[in-house]
Amino acid sequence: MRRSLLLASLVLPPLLAQPAVAQMPPPPPAMPAAVPGAAPGAMPDAAPDAAPGVRVRSGQHPDRGRVVLHLGSIPPHSLRRVGQDHEIRLRGLHRLDISALRRLREVKGAEVRQEAGETVLLLRAACDCVAESGVVEGMLFVDLRPASSAPPPAPAPAPAQVPAAAREAGQLAAARRRLLDDAVRLGLMNPGQAEAMLRGAPAVAALPFPPASPAPVSPAQASPAPASPPAPALSARPPADDLVSLRESMLGRLALLNGPPAAPAPSASTPSASTPPRMGGSAPLPNPSFAAPAGTPPRPACLEPAFSLRDWAGEAGFVEQLAARRGALALADHGAAETAALAELYAFHELNREALAVLSAPLLEQPGGALRERLERVRDVARLLGREPISPASPLLAEAAECARPDLPLWRALVAAVGGDAAALARLAPQARAALRDVPPDLRLAFAVIMAEAAEEDAETLRTLLAAIRTAPEEQRPDQQARRGLLMARMARLEGNRAEEALHLERAARAGRSVPALQARMRLAALSLSRPGAEGQRAEAQLMDFARAYRFDPLGEEAAILYAQHLLERGELAAALAVAEGASQTNRRSGMESRGARLAAQALRLLLVDAQGLELPPAGERLALYWQYEGYATPGERGDDIRQGALRLMLEEGLADAALDVSRQLTPASAGRPEAALLVARAEAMAPQGDPQRAMALLRALPESPGTRRAAAMALGRMGRPLEAAQALEALQALPDRLARTAWLFQAQAWPGAADAYAELLRDPALDADRRAEATARLASAAALAGQRPGVAPELLAPEAGAAALLQLSGDTAGAARGVAAARSAIARSRQIEGLLPETARN
Repeated sequence: MRRSLLLASLVLPPLLAQPAVAQMPPPPPAMPAAVPGAAPGAMPDAAPDAAPGVRVRSGQHPDRGRVVLHLGSIPPHSLRRVGQDHEIRLRGLHRLDISALRRLREVKGAEVRQEAGETVLLLRAACDCVAESGVVEGMLFVDLRPASSAPPPAPAPAPAQVPAAAREAGQLAAARRRLLDDAVRLGLMNPGQAEAMLRGAPAVAALPFPPASPAPVSPAQASPAPASPPAPALSARPPADDLVSLRESMLGRLALLNGPPAAPAPSASTPSASTPPRMGGSAPLPNPSFAAPAGTPPRPACLEPAFSLRDWAGEAGFVEQLAARRGALALADHGAAETAALAELYAFHELNREALAVLSAPLLEQPGGALRERLERVRDVARLLGREPISPASPLLAEAAECARPDLPLWRALVAAVGGDAAALARLAPQARAALRDVPPDLRLAFAVIMAEAAEEDAETLRTLLAAIRTAPEEQRPDQQARRGLLMARMARLEGNRAEEALHLERAARAGRSVPALQARMRLAALSLSRPGAEGQRAEAQLMDFARAYRFDPLGEEAAILYAQHLLERGELAAALAVAEGASQTNRRSGMESRGARLAAQALRLLLVDAQGLELPPAGERLALYWQYEGYATPGERGDDIRQGALRLMLEEGLADAALDVSRQLTPASAGRPEAALLVARAEAMAPQGDPQRAMALLRALPESPGTRRAAAMALGRMGRPLEAAQALEALQALPDRLARTAWLFQAQAWPGAADAYAELLRDPALDADRRAEATARLASAAALAGQRPGVAPELLAPEAGAAALLQLSGDTAGAARGVAAARSAIARSRQIEGLLPETARN
């Protein structure tokens, strides 16, 4: 009798919960054969990633949500409740593919992990759900339905049936005690847990065990139940196989009573609460977001918040609450709920380091469900208060199942601010401002300061965020008054109202000796820098003292930035670069660009890109400053304008090799633009280590211009084609272009063209004396070798003795003899010309 009641309580509910075969999806394709000797459905432990994936699907029914695992061969499994969630444990390592899960009303997420040789599928419930499992045709299914929609209890017995009902209640109570005894014997719980559960047993109608007579089952849910095995003798101990099956079955029935098991200690092979679970050696499994399909109408706002920050402070003051919560934590020996309560108190009062220290202590128990989310939530709030990034899987960023969380934009905006994403912050600012209204004043100001720091010079975003803190509460700490005054002064500066800015800064500077008050004094000194006389010098000395005294803190960075900006306005670019470099070393904002580095890049742009009316130092000094601080040219495409300015200046100064090195640092996007491509082509054509063929390829893709013609001439000349180089410059009339063209003609030994080109050059009155002397000598050489007399007035020639005689010989060819006499005359004439040629022309 005892064994039969026990087996009936274990076997009957899963049989009643099995659905009709007609409601199930079609069976999946046949699974590959299992490894010999392994448990049914289990994959080999050595290589779980090589096993085919197990498809996991979901379907929405009118009264329940269903999750189906297409296993093919069903392994030993159990279904248990973990807080509000439900956990399916499969013996063996299986590669569950949860990418095909659709959104359900009863499920808000799913996770897969491997632990202790088992595969665990955790279904995060979106309601107080009751879960039932069943097996049909190689598929394991789990139905989740809200507890409010569970089948109603059986009607109360008639008065004549009261003795029979009491008898049934007694039998069920005895069966419960026997079940707990067997659980203790099998090692599923200790005697103390069993006794506590027995004392707190609910009413018979609410027990998780089946009643003595089966409840009515609808035709859609009914399925033929196999015959129960015969009960063993009462005095005989069940065989080993029966104990294994009994243990597996009892795990499912005791899930509601026994709670989640204690998690093993974190190790290299055991996933911890902060580490995403992994399957074998593969990457973390995806967590489906159950995103609503495109085009669906917006969801209504949640009526009840997910949590309230106002509850974190408690009713009494900070000192009383601190003593009470620390005492409760000590008595509970680091209980999870007491740890969360103390951390919430610290976070509420902006003591984020203390909150993180409390949360880092080891817990006596492994929390699950709502308690684990509470711990993760307060940990992430403390991290945001400390300007630290949080995980995308944080409960702060989780979507609600059926409604839109009104506080979600606030947490997303804080994450964007901590990560330096100014565009996302500007987009979320209006919704974050609305959410700040429900935040307590202290935390409201702290959150607004974090977001305002990331907004920087975006006046519209800053104005939106400051709307939530324009009205100061009656009781406010001095440091909070200073922080609020700093934000209001910054808004006034962006609006161009210097008088209001000074007023807010003066109020903030009088608020004690906190860090925000020191910042206000520093900004007041920065406002006085432009004043003449002793007042401006005193303000400059104050800023330099701030920068030196707090050089390793954000306060020193702020002072150095303000002083460097003043130096930039005065045009002292070298000094500004030195101060900005010192400020860049104190940046501690994770994921955000240093303000000192940005200021150094601004100074480099003034030196090399756009001076904005400043008087710049000589080109050599500008290049020296670039080589000293080139590391502050913003990496990537944003800093290519600085590199292009340096490249242009190097080409102008004739530093072709250095220009070539800089040209190869440009990003492909910038190098593809016409202006940059022309600079790169010039560097390739001029530098000895450059590639003239690459220069010509770049120039072919550019529209024709004087710059492309000059670069093409240099490339063609280096390729040994001087005549084509001269032809490329033929249409250009500037004096340097004409000088280059005549040189290419002379090098190509095109003597008639060279003589004409040099004669035209000598007619130009802008030609200086040195170039006129060189043009006269080359004209004489070209004319003599061409055998022609160029028509150049003698007064245009340089006063050189040999040039005139050479020009006379070059035209003395009329009346020359023919035959042998002509040959002898030509030889003699050539010797005379050679003696008159300069040394460079002879070679």
